[in-house]
Amino acid sequence: MTQSPKRLSEYLNELEADKDSRPDQVREGIEAYISLWQRAVEKGVVLLSDEIGAALAKVEERGGLYKVAED
Repeated sequence: MTQSPKRLSEYLNELEADKDSRPDQVREGIEAYISLWQRAVEKGVVLLSDEIGAALAKVEERGGLYKVAED
């Protein structure tokens, strides 16, 4: 049985749930990373329902996650 690809929403939820078990500096990095993805969603570049691979491809087409979040 194959596992279906993970959706962006699932991935971000897992990061959010796990961040509190991390050291402060790592937790801050995770929070910043989640924020960048949330900004990409707000701008309509990606959807929370996108599979991770598709979301990454959409972001890369536009120059990367930082660029998407800044524009």
